[in-house]
Amino acid sequence: MSTNSLPVTATPAEDLVPQEGRVVLKIGTSSLITDGGLDPVKLDRLCETVHRGILAGLRPVLLASGAIAIGRHLHPALAVDDPVALQVSAALGQSQLYSAIHAAFAERGVQTGQLLLTPPDLVDDDRGGGVRHTLHTMLALGMVPVVNENDALGVRNNDVLAALLGGCLQAELLLLLTNVPGLYDSNPKLAPGARHIQEVPVLTAATERQAGGAIGDGGTGGMLTKLGACWIATFSGVRTVIAESADPDVLIAAHGGRPTGTVFRPRAVTGATPGIGTLWRAFRNPPSGALHCTPAGREAVLHGEPVCQHHVAAVHGAAATGDVVDICDRQGLPLARGPLSRAVEPGGSPAAPVVEGGDYVQIMEDLPCQ
Repeated sequence: MSTNSLPVTATPAEDLVPQEGRVVLKIGTSSLITDGGLDPVKLDRLCETVHRGILAGLRPVLLASGAIAIGRHLHPALAVDDPVALQVSAALGQSQLYSAIHAAFAERGVQTGQLLLTPPDLVDDDRGGGVRHTLHTMLALGMVPVVNENDALGVRNNDVLAALLGGCLQAELLLLLTNVPGLYDSNPKLAPGARHIQEVPVLTAATERQAGGAIGDGGTGGMLTKLGACWIATFSGVRTVIAESADPDVLIAAHGGRPTGTVFRPRAVTGATPGIGTLWRAFRNPPSGALHCTPAGREAVLHGEPVCQHHVAAVHGAAATGDVVDICDRQGLPLARGPLSRAVEPGGSPAAPVVEGGDYVQIMEDLPCQ
């Protein structure tokens, strides 16, 4: 018997789906894949996790990674770290991944539908409205939307896509499931005495430094990428939890506020909340470098103005056009984060903007957003 309990209506629309119970759940590659293949035990556990949430009244949207890991084992030529090989792997693996997910949910009487998206599908006003309407309609019909990054067009990561979805849907919860119980004060795979962090009231750059880099999720993301998703979600007002996938009650526990994983509280924003497009541009990748600014540059950031070449006192790390960088004061304290519109070059025009005012987000705890 189907557990899809919502009635079908002639014109499903956004207002048919109450905001209460909307959750976005993303599961990492290592929590679904074993030795290059979809693990039936892990898949069953995922479906049970989502099904229990549905029975508890939640309306989940699922993002499932693993297509690339599956696809690259289907042809020996794809077992290389080459962008095109990864895209072909995604194209091969996605059909197998979704077919298995669809069948596993069908055994529980749950109907699913697949959406392959990219961030521009959500941050573009026209396209984003269409995606939201599709998702709201699917939820109104009692379906579980199964979303994946359309990696055949270019490999990014599902953590950031999940955060964008959480913000667009105004979800009550973003749950990032992985192979560790949450955030630690150092990499638990390298430091056996690493301490688990249960709650992050306000995410800061200092919190990121505790992540210790990638933690072997087996996909395109690591803990730093998940923290990028946390920046997007918490600025969007979405409570976020990073937790281990082993417990099928994890979704209900996280939604109900019971201790599980690491909780990231929504960020209190003074002034205008950054738009979803700005958040994506600022946090789509971990910062690859930093700009240390003059006092005038700091004032420009405080007022949400462009950061120009003459505001930059020093450049640290990689800082090519398009790279995400931290914008710091002269002492190196991060003030904001965003992508470079142009590289800082000797002899460049002093008044040329290197980070546009609408492309960065202020990240200090005590700085208002412009």
